[in-house]
Amino acid sequence: MSRWRQDPNGAAAELIRRSLSSLDLSGRCLLANAGGLVAESLRRGGLEVTAWSRRASDVADAKPWPEGGPYDCALLRLAKSKDEQEMTLAACLGALREGGQIVLFGGNDEGIRSGITALEAACGPVETVSTKEHGRMVRAQRPAGAIAKSRLADWRRVTPFEIAGERRDWVSYPGLFAADRLDEGTALMLSALPNLRAVARVLDYGCGSGIIAGSMKARLPGAQVDLLDVDSIALLAAAENVPGAQPILGTSLKATGVTRYDAILSNPPLHAGVGEDHSALERLIAQAPKHLRPGGILQMVVQRRLPLGQSLEPLFSEHSIVAENSRFRVWRALAK
Repeated sequence: MSRWRQDPNGAAAELIRRSLSSLDLSGRCLLANAGGLVAESLRRGGLEVTAWSRRASDVADAKPWPEGGPYDCALLRLAKSKDEQEMTLAACLGALREGGQIVLFGGNDEGIRSGITALEAACGPVETVSTKEHGRMVRAQRPAGAIAKSRLADWRRVTPFEIAGERRDWVSYPGLFAADRLDEGTALMLSALPNLRAVARVLDYGCGSGIIAGSMKARLPGAQVDLLDVDSIALLAAAENVPGAQPILGTSLKATGVTRYDAILSNPPLHAGVGEDHSALERLIAQAPKHLRPGGILQMVVQRRLPLGQSLEPLFSEHSIVAENSRFRVWRALAK
């Protein structure tokens, strides 16, 4: 297994460190989608770096779109999906001066070659800078003239979607999980939603485009629904899809403050890049008791191979599996 799966931020920082002298960068630099280790490597190389990510991170406040351009150069860490990569590339090119250098880097097993294809389509000839440590770095120049779809609004998608038996328009953007479709795990969760009081306060943890929150709001119009996600673009979509819900940007329940909920519902993210990462799930279970009213419900859908009972046992008064199929289980735990 390559380091890009085990330690993607470390692998990216090492690729930058080994290749920085070959890049010959100068001026103001936009760094997109990369962690603090990469930013530190660039700053040690004497660059003035502005870090941007749509997702909450340890190096910058998450923002849906880069600000403060035009930049002299941009370094873009490969995004998770093809459509997100194309959108992020357009965002970086739109913030870059004409003729400025754009550098794309990522792991071979992350799909860097498809990112290179997108870069070639947008900028023309691409030069390979480095192929070290199972990663690849390439660069190109921003072409003259306007950049296609260089505003976030250009990437807003509206598709028909059914929530609680009602057909309606649903807003999504590239990079959102199951953005405009009902995935199998969430469908199982929706089949077993808890019965709550009419004015309950409910949190959709890792809300994405807001499917779970929207379903609860349709069932309980008087409920106060909050939306928590690390992705600032996801929150824009979810706020449109669930009118009246409160969007909260953050990486854990601590971002909700002292709020105590009647229910916290989640199809939690279990991946970071191409590797599996249970940190969000573990934080949710550990922090949920302090953010639930006595008797409040934590309900999660996860792959059935994950044994959550041992984690839930010491923290909750009781727990059970309330729905399952061949791939997923829905766990419900009650706060003490």
